[in-house]
Amino acid sequence: MDVAADPDRGFQVDDSNLGANGAGTSSDAPQCQTEVRAAEAIGLDMYVMLDSSGSMNGQVPNTRSIIPITKWDAVSASLSAFVAAPETEGIGVGLQFFPQNEAGDPPVCNSSADCGAGGGACSNSLCVAFDTANFVNGPPGQFISAVDDSGFVCSGDSECGGAGQACRPILGLCVLRPGAVAQIPGGDPLPLGVPAFCGTNNDCAGLPRTVCERVGTCEQPVNGQQAPCTASFGCPAGAGQCVQPDYTCFDQTRCDVQTYATPAVPITSDATRADAIGQALAGRTPVGLTPTAPALKGALQEAALWAGQHPDRQVVTVLATDGLPEGRCSPNDIPGIVAIAQAANAGAHPNRTFVIGVFAAADLQLGRKQDLDAIARAGGTDQAITISTSGNVTQDFLDALNRIRDTSVSCEFQLNEAGLDFDKVNLEVLDGQGSMPLVNVGSSAACGSDEQGWFYERDAAGTPTQITVCPSTCRRFMAGGVTANLQIGCATRIR
Repeated sequence: MDVAADPDRGFQVDDSNLGANGAGTSSDAPQCQTEVRAAEAIGLDMYVMLDSSGSMNGQVPNTRSIIPITKWDAVSASLSAFVAAPETEGIGVGLQFFPQNEAGDPPVCNSSADCGAGGGACSNSLCVAFDTANFVNGPPGQFISAVDDSGFVCSGDSECGGAGQACRPILGLCVLRPGAVAQIPGGDPLPLGVPAFCGTNNDCAGLPRTVCERVGTCEQPVNGQQAPCTASFGCPAGAGQCVQPDYTCFDQTRCDVQTYATPAVPITSDATRADAIGQALAGRTPVGLTPTAPALKGALQEAALWAGQHPDRQVVTVLATDGLPEGRCSPNDIPGIVAIAQAANAGAHPNRTFVIGVFAAADLQLGRKQDLDAIARAGGTDQAITISTSGNVTQDFLDALNRIRDTSVSCEFQLNEAGLDFDKVNLEVLDGQGSMPLVNVGSSAACGSDEQGWFYERDAAGTPTQITVCPSTCRRFMAGGVTANLQIGCATRIR
């Protein structure tokens, strides 16, 4: 057989002279004895970046009681159950929350004075568009409508689309004067079917609704939906009290990446992790916005640091959220978040991002799943795991964590045998369709789009420490039902 030296790959073998087992067909080595054993995946560590924004206070069904619980309650219970389960013993888990807020700023506010000098405005400002053509009573531009339904919170006009748009603090919706008989928007849409958001009563001038009020939701669902309500127009009979949403200080959210890279609970597989994570969850109050960009950057930074310090472990990042990017932290759009995940997954040692989204059915219909899928694909995990708030959120979130556990441990394998001849190791993949032999491509740089490649991870002395399957090959493992075998004794198949 023809052999050529290659400084990156050792020796390159001409495949034309290889036998079926990759050992070659020369007369001095017509056969080789192979020992086959199941490939043992290396240990798994997970760094979880968990959304604790104010929207996590939204209610979901409770399978154990007729009293609803919040999304935060359900997700917290799931994560606590995951780290306490016997089957996750040995899996390292670390935790941090987003948003992180400036010290000294109140978690909620009633006026901008509550926010102090550096806290910004007390609002839920939105990019709005002015309609000067359809309403002539009152000064032009008082009728305002949301530019989109993304819930994006802005801090200045420059963040909006330009002419005819502006960033406005939103108090609520224009409603009829107290005492009038009416439904508030949703049941009683405004002309053109556009909600009339307002910041002051003057914004409602010229409309059939003449009071600007903060809008909340009723404690109990009405026909399965959370009914909107205001102080003047309360909840229908049997729907409980009107719960007004909290407002936050806009500049309260921290955007520095290191805040999110520093874990609330460091990654550990020790038995103490269950108590530490439980205490961290119990001490957290959901409030604020959704600074996805620095949160994901920080999570990926911590995961990469940990992976470098623990080459014998596989580390993945889990982004769990119930909202899309909002606030002043940049980037605050989906393409920007996708780029963050993609950059982390494109290096010599890919840092994968799993995404779990907890959304109402209506949000999923508006394309939230597609947005999260884009982040997951960029992070090397194909698609996000989405959970509907109309289902059993506690069980579904736990199932999502277990699914990540099951699909994360199959692409890196241990080499823990003394005296192993690293030139006589092969790897094969087995699934329901049969087996497929893989080929040593030499290094991560040689993987490219190779769907049958693997390489050795090496220590500082150049000694192989583990087998890593190329990213394109790894996608086959993530489909589930896939195992791998080490074949020891025959010359390594080399490309």
